[in-house]
Amino acid sequence: MKSRSKEYGLFLGKFLLFATLLYLLWIPVASVYFSAVLKMTGSPTPAAPDYLFSQGIRSCIPVFAALVLATGEEKGEVKGEVKGEVKCKLKSELKRKAKTLLVGVPVLFLFRVILQLSYVSLQNAPPPGPSEFYQIFVIFLSGTCRVALPVLLWFSLSYRQLLLGRPRAGAARAGAVREGAAGAGAEGGKKTYVCPFCGAEKVGIFDHIRSVHGEEALKSKDEKLQELLQDYRKR
Repeated sequence: MKSRSKEYGLFLGKFLLFATLLYLLWIPVASVYFSAVLKMTGSPTPAAPDYLFSQGIRSCIPVFAALVLATGEEKGEVKGEVKGEVKCKLKSELKRKAKTLLVGVPVLFLFRVILQLSYVSLQNAPPPGPSEFYQIFVIFLSGTCRVALPVLLWFSLSYRQLLLGRPRAGAARAGAVREGAAGAGAEGGKKTYVCPFCGAEKVGIFDHIRSVHGEEALKSKDEKLQELLQDYRKR
């Protein structure tokens, strides 16, 4: 319990650090960002730079990016890690975060365009004005969705890492049972295999590949992986 509280505290600290840095970096981008939003909606760009900045700085993109960057990596086996394994972990983690950002940032930008279109429609509604339901809908988009969307998007794209990198217990247990049975009789049940991706020697090789290199790595057509599978089946 104490360890988990420490991990959550570390996550919160990383989030606050990344959020602060990203908002500082966002300051010179804010006006350009909102100008792009206005161009997408077909609205004329206001001459007042203060207006552009005040709207652009409220973007939820820095918050979303901070959540993604602060999310813990999937932790595999720690003991006996080799240099190649550490590099693969880092590469896999950076790739995952980059893919998450490449999906999430355009979605948030599109949402901001839709929100701006709803403002324009609200302002240009013919007499007697917009309906009460539409006004409530716009307020909902502006308030609740603007706050909740980056968190929901982060959750949907990073759900495997939300427990601060804990691998799936069921999969880990199943992998351990399968590999323990396969290795029985060879070196007292401690048969080791060499990872075809990072060169690490592991008893639970498939559990290692799954946690370090991802589930998709097991579907790879890599020759070394295929040789490993053949050797694994023979035992």
